[in-house]
Amino acid sequence: MISTSDHILVGRANSGDAAAFSTLLERHYELIFRLAYRMLGNQQDAEDIAQDICVALPKKLVSFKGNAKFTTWLYQITLNTCRDFMRRRVSNQKAYVDYTQVNQIRNDTQVQKKQDALEAYRLIGTLHDDLRETALLIVAEGLNHAEAAQILGIKESTVSWRMMKVKEKLSARVQREAGAL
Repeated sequence: MISTSDHILVGRANSGDAAAFSTLLERHYELIFRLAYRMLGNQQDAEDIAQDICVALPKKLVSFKGNAKFTTWLYQITLNTCRDFMRRRVSNQKAYVDYTQVNQIRNDTQVQKKQDALEAYRLIGTLHDDLRETALLIVAEGLNHAEAAQILGIKESTVSWRMMKVKEKLSARVQREAGAL
């Protein structure tokens, strides 16, 4: 039995001969898989790469010019596909690590904000009633001085004065507590 050369099979496959293409795959699938496995060190990845190459091969065959052995060309296709796969894997791993780090920073920031808010409310809770009410309306509720003044039934300038006193008292309290540590 005389074997048809790879060059002839490529020509036939490029002309639409499915049997010629099938013969090429049967003849060279092991080469594709073996090289992919050796490059990637993982059977599942090697199988995926071999499958990808088999699917893409009909379109790639038109680029085979016949200047070298078909297997030389096929090695190049397989190596390039493996390199692309490894670059994507590294890129995906980096993206995952970056996402994880950003997410951790976001979580840490949210935890810190929550702790800061609890500490601020604790400190505000130590103030005299009129200062505490004013601080809660401005800080916790996010009202402006005019809105707080209207709710408290006082002048806006009084709200501003109270907030200045709140800052002074809380600053002094924080410094005292920091000194006690």
